[in-house]
Amino acid sequence: MTTALHTERLVLRPFGWQDFDYFVTEMLTDPRVVEFYYAFRDQVDSDRIRQQAKDDFWDLFEESRSRHKLEIWAACESAGDGHFVGWSGLLYTSLSEHYGAPELQYMISGNMHGQGYATELAGAVLRHAVDVLGLDHVIATVDIPNAGSIRVLEKLGFQLEGQIEAYGSDQMFLYCLRLNNSEVH
Repeated sequence: MTTALHTERLVLRPFGWQDFDYFVTEMLTDPRVVEFYYAFRDQVDSDRIRQQAKDDFWDLFEESRSRHKLEIWAACESAGDGHFVGWSGLLYTSLSEHYGAPELQYMISGNMHGQGYATELAGAVLRHAVDVLGLDHVIATVDIPNAGSIRVLEKLGFQLEGQIEAYGSDQMFLYCLRLNNSEVH
């Protein structure tokens, strides 16, 4: 069992309850982070945010781990105080059932946007998917106006499959990455 992944700037460890607390209190209240997460964008009640995050994220994380042996990784800077940067993982979602592949998801702290952390973090997760899990392809979804995440997926080698309706929005793109035919960056 892998307990940590390392990149040039990050240490990734299995996402735990202590990470969930930071994720809820710092990330899900940051307008830069929740811009495309409509269930959280206008939330101000901390108890409702925590419950929604448990339902939308934690429960899915735990199901993906227990039923599908997929890991969700908390990322911290490897230098300095080890500041929490965000998370990424392969999740088994309703789209996974339809398209036959786990879904890559990630979220980066607002003050870390635009610094390449999402690409670095998601790239480490994809290398783990190839090297350890032996997966041959993964999918990802992104809101059409989310230019930053589109750039991340394209840098990682994902190919646009088309527009779909997902997560309560008809303004989503579906991407696919064939892992056996590509080099994960």
